[in-house]
Amino acid sequence: MRTPFRFIAAASAAALLLSIAGCGGSDSAPDANGAAETAAADGTTSGSGADGNLAGFMKDVGAELNEFWGANWGEGWTAATILVPEDSAETACGTIDASETGPAYCGADTTMVLPVAFFRDEIIGADENLSNDAAVAAVLGHEFGHHLQTLGGLGEAVSSAQADNPEVANLLSVANELHADCLMGMWMSSVDDEKRLEPGDLDEVLTALDKIGDDKLSANAGQQADAATFDHGTAEQRQVWFGVGFGTQDADACAKVFDDLEDGTLAEELQAGADAANQSSGG
Repeated sequence: MRTPFRFIAAASAAALLLSIAGCGGSDSAPDANGAAETAAADGTTSGSGADGNLAGFMKDVGAELNEFWGANWGEGWTAATILVPEDSAETACGTIDASETGPAYCGADTTMVLPVAFFRDEIIGADENLSNDAAVAAVLGHEFGHHLQTLGGLGEAVSSAQADNPEVANLLSVANELHADCLMGMWMSSVDDEKRLEPGDLDEVLTALDKIGDDKLSANAGQQADAATFDHGTAEQRQVWFGVGFGTQDADACAKVFDDLEDGTLAEELQAGADAANQSSGG
């Protein structure tokens, strides 16, 4: 890695504070669920429910991500607990119904819930033969981005900033999610360095990111795209920030997404994505 990951918290938090400085604010308390208060994981993959090749692959990828980021984080690392349920999972943030939700991360107990059903749906399209395995791995890499944000204090900072500045809460969410996409790109680039990516794997990842862009989700649902409701970023933004992480392997480069939040670039890109989606759908 060109930039040791232990520096990412300082870089990202500093950029975030700059972006919030001109937004006003209040004395609202941060969301406790955003902090790693009860981190008890020891690098394990646990949970009952899902078995089979797909679930096994997800658990293996989770273990690899814990090992990779632990080695790059250094002192203070706490591994994420990985749950791969078929039905439901219990976390400090509540019960996660695996049949009705996508991947979720609970910062309060650093637990990652990866419902198998989500990975089988039309967006990822994985199966027991491990089709679209790179897209599956990318989703896990993104969720690990949130784990790293929690450990570094960025998750709590974002939650606090959203409470203090509700008028830009969705922009803060978008920056946070694109940051996680970039961190995922850093890890996947290291896999490529080891010659473990196969032909077509990057296309799988980019296709998945395209499908889960807020603009594409709105258009595919037949809804008017509203940039003010976007919370993960447009398809183009998600692909771009994955590319930043993949191309640079630099945590400081990933933190620059918060500069885009500060200078208004992020908002402009979101609006452009919404306008394009509405134009293409005749809205």
